[in-house]
Amino acid sequence: MGLSTTQRNAVLSSWIKPSNDDEKAQQDRAERLVRAAIDESDDFDDAEVEIYTKGSYPNNTNVRRDSDVDVVVELHDCFYSAPKSGVTLVNPGHTTPYTGPWTPTKWRAAVKKAMVTYFGESSVDATGRVAINIGAVAGSRPSADVVPSFLYYRYEDAYKQEKEQGSCVFPSDGGAMIVNWPDQQLRKGRTLNTTTGGRYKNFVRALKNAENTLVAEGAIDDLPSYFMECLVYNVPATTLSSGSNLADGFQSTLAYLWNRLSDGSAATDWVEPNYMKWLFKGPQKWTVDQAKDLVLLTFSHLGYGD
Repeated sequence: MGLSTTQRNAVLSSWIKPSNDDEKAQQDRAERLVRAAIDESDDFDDAEVEIYTKGSYPNNTNVRRDSDVDVVVELHDCFYSAPKSGVTLVNPGHTTPYTGPWTPTKWRAAVKKAMVTYFGESSVDATGRVAINIGAVAGSRPSADVVPSFLYYRYEDAYKQEKEQGSCVFPSDGGAMIVNWPDQQLRKGRTLNTTTGGRYKNFVRALKNAENTLVAEGAIDDLPSYFMECLVYNVPATTLSSGSNLADGFQSTLAYLWNRLSDGSAATDWVEPNYMKWLFKGPQKWTVDQAKDLVLLTFSHLGYGD
């Protein structure tokens, strides 16, 4: 038996809440401390470095159980690039090669060293293949995932006259370069949220909390927090905004997700919130079947259809 209407409304009201003021202050502190760690290191005196947060924290879609702060430490002394799929560059080698000291291995090592010097070795976990984790301090800051990155460009035309700026990171295990598009994700998410009167980010947080609940109950395996944002982003603004209240709108959102995941269109047409990468094409950390399980169990948990 699922939740009653009253219980469902109470759960949704709780699930859609953003970080409270105390949580926000702790998240801000985590970002400031990472900046301080880089600023106090002499290794970066001659480097052009940009430091910024990405993911659910700046996008205001984070929830209590997913409170990590992702901080990008990005080198701008050099950049990596590639043409958009289907574009063949004219004079592809017409770029002065970078001859400076910063290889991906050395950049990661320098960022790790700065974190260890500032936070202490016991607070730093550099065993992850992508991020360097800084441990949380209860009542002071959440954990922070520090991502040693490089500037990245995707050329949109053959003559490199149009380009999209992103960020890339090289996994510590030697795996393929990972390209991220944090600015595009931020801008497009804000636009959709404005268009839907706040429903977009409300429903992202609701689905993230639903996933946390289902994982705690043992109903599904843990999924990346970003995946829930991706799913809701592919729901039309008219559907997100439908219904006279949040509960009706979320029911319509789940129904739309289920129908598109079931008819196969999601696998071919859906994109990430940055609108730069396909959601299900190519290697990903998630599958259509995992999305279907999440949506169906969320629908059932909230008592829709009872």
